[in-house]
Amino acid sequence: MFPSLLLVSAMTAGQPPAPPYYLPGVPDPSDVRRVAQPAPTAPVPGGIKGNGAEAPPGDPAAAENIKTEKEEPPAPTKYLLERSLAETRLGQLFDTRGIKVYGWTQMSYNASSASRTNLPRTLDDRANEFLLNQNYLIAEKGIDTTKKEFQLGWAMNWILPGSDARYTVVRGLWDDQLRKNNGGPVAYPIDPYQFYAQAFLPGVGPEGTSVKVGRFATHCSYEVVQGVDSPFVSRSYMFQYNPFTHTGVWATTPLNDTWTASYGLATGSDTFIDPANRLTFIAQLRWAPPEGKTNINLNVVVTDPKYDTKEAFPFYNYYGMVLTHKFTDKLTYVLDTAYSHIYNAPIPAGGTGFADWYGVANYFTYAHTDKVSSTVRAEVFNDSTGFRTGFKGVYTEATYGVAWKPVPGLILRPSVRYDYNGNSRPFEGDHHLWTGTMECIVRW
Repeated sequence: MFPSLLLVSAMTAGQPPAPPYYLPGVPDPSDVRRVAQPAPTAPVPGGIKGNGAEAPPGDPAAAENIKTEKEEPPAPTKYLLERSLAETRLGQLFDTRGIKVYGWTQMSYNASSASRTNLPRTLDDRANEFLLNQNYLIAEKGIDTTKKEFQLGWAMNWILPGSDARYTVVRGLWDDQLRKNNGGPVAYPIDPYQFYAQAFLPGVGPEGTSVKVGRFATHCSYEVVQGVDSPFVSRSYMFQYNPFTHTGVWATTPLNDTWTASYGLATGSDTFIDPANRLTFIAQLRWAPPEGKTNINLNVVVTDPKYDTKEAFPFYNYYGMVLTHKFTDKLTYVLDTAYSHIYNAPIPAGGTGFADWYGVANYFTYAHTDKVSSTVRAEVFNDSTGFRTGFKGVYTEATYGVAWKPVPGLILRPSVRYDYNGNSRPFEGDHHLWTGTMECIVRW
């Protein structure tokens, strides 16, 4: 019941899978990666989850996965799949049991000054080529914290298939799709991006605690994998070269109306069950005044930050902050900044040693109308040794894009981007890279 276009193309050699928005009326960016934890709900038009809105996995316009006492979310938009199921026996069964099934197809074409590859940019790494980025399917049963009673829920998110999965597939879970065998890696892999069970424990904490167990999207960074929740098909360097997902346990405890603590243990960053596992502490402290215009998330991922030579896998520490401020109902600003480091890392220039990477990205999003918005992203990212990108130095990038929703369920997003690294020549031997992209998302 969902599109499943399969395209065959050669896999571009380059970086290994990296560990590791905004439309009017859809998500607002100061949550925990849209899908990592329950938070105050109700998408806010003109912002990306400003005021702490939290959407269910990957769907900013659908019914909230976690409800709160303060206000009811707006009626969810039902797209093709939900409407098609509505009058069937299966659809009625889903509705009775609180199960939602929906998704989207995201595709894009970029015209690039590079001839073959945009690396070290990932996800949109193919230059001058059409990409089926995502066939993204979500099935979920949410929990309702307003009931103040024990509840069980679950969620499953799949990329079925998509070129993005070349970078989201984790170590230890179908990663053989990325290995060079039988003629080469799969150009359009399948990735069970999220699958977890969740429970609401009303007696734990002042307002109860929600717990997830399984594989779930990281709380780090502002941008996300889900195409409908990110401002552009191209992603920031900070997003690309920091965690995508964790496997483990994640708990969220509201302390009061303003503060929320989230915390857990994981097998690492972008690992499933594998010899390349290491106990990792993950946490977030969120400040979101109910009537305020500013939200702040402080995020950490802490482990023994040493490169695993035997398994050829990086374990690193991450410290980040995401600040969101709504200047007006139409203008939203986001600041995303992070620092990561590792020891005993193989350095491209030779030898092993300490490596760090850090940066700051600024986002300005303006809602012109209910159907049209525009976003500017300006980022500076320093890969001090070249460990993450393969080329050391300071990367700067600026991206401008317009999002247009001509009809419900269709999003068109043209954008232009400029990248520069004055210390190295990462873009096919050049300091510069220009790209223009046309992106289309069909929600179903």
